[in-house]
Amino acid sequence: MYPNYRDYDDIEMLWELARDKRIKSRVVAVRSPEATHEIMEFLVADESPAVRRAIAKWEGPDSANLLRTLYRDPDLKVRQSVVENRNCPADVLRELVNDSHKSVRWSVPHHPNSDINVKQEIAASPDGVLRRIMAEYDTLEPEIAHLLMEDQSSEVKEGLAAHTALPDVLATLVAHPDPKIRAGAAQNPRTTPEQRHTLARDPSALVRANLLKFVELPEEDLRLLAHDRSINVRWWLAVWPDTPNSILEILEQDSSKEIAETAKFTLERRK
Repeated sequence: MYPNYRDYDDIEMLWELARDKRIKSRVVAVRSPEATHEIMEFLVADESPAVRRAIAKWEGPDSANLLRTLYRDPDLKVRQSVVENRNCPADVLRELVNDSHKSVRWSVPHHPNSDINVKQEIAASPDGVLRRIMAEYDTLEPEIAHLLMEDQSSEVKEGLAAHTALPDVLATLVAHPDPKIRAGAAQNPRTTPEQRHTLARDPSALVRANLLKFVELPEEDLRLLAHDRSINVRWWLAVWPDTPNSILEILEQDSSKEIAETAKFTLERRK
């Protein structure tokens, strides 16, 4: 019969389970609410990955030291449990930035204990996806955001542009020479009216289309975009639920039959 940890709350019985040859018994000992740090230390080098995984999930007193033992474990699920443990210390998270498996690395930025040293390690990581994940946090420290502004990857800078809450960083990325990065900035709801006015006149259709999809524009800019040279921009304007009726009426006369019909259909749905 499979043992249940709820049946074992006596410390002597837990020690018996911890010394049991059966893996299931040792897992029960670890999962018990009454399990002590001494039991965890006794089992932390257990030959069974199932036992070590259970220890990696333990959030009891001084669990951080156990995690320092387990973060190099050969078992992927053990390391995943380490990085998911809310008590995982910053020094371990910094090591896990360079873990061999992406599922572990990509979990590091989400951890509440990821301090500035961890973020600096991420900024120096060769993993561009990991750097982008971090770039998409709007609570980044200025020094980390400025590091990412110099990142070699346009995808990282695009993510930063779309999410940064730092006005100076956003202003720089709004004016970036790479249209992909300006398109990221066009998604950021923190752009100023002046920046949106500029982006509505951007030479890249990708930037202008993104602006329509993510932020609210004054009628002056919407009228300009209703006559945009890009059929893609006008199409987005015709289908977007927040487009004012006055702009849809302009698009009803569009040279593209598809856009004109789409604008007409959008207007009729509102009646």
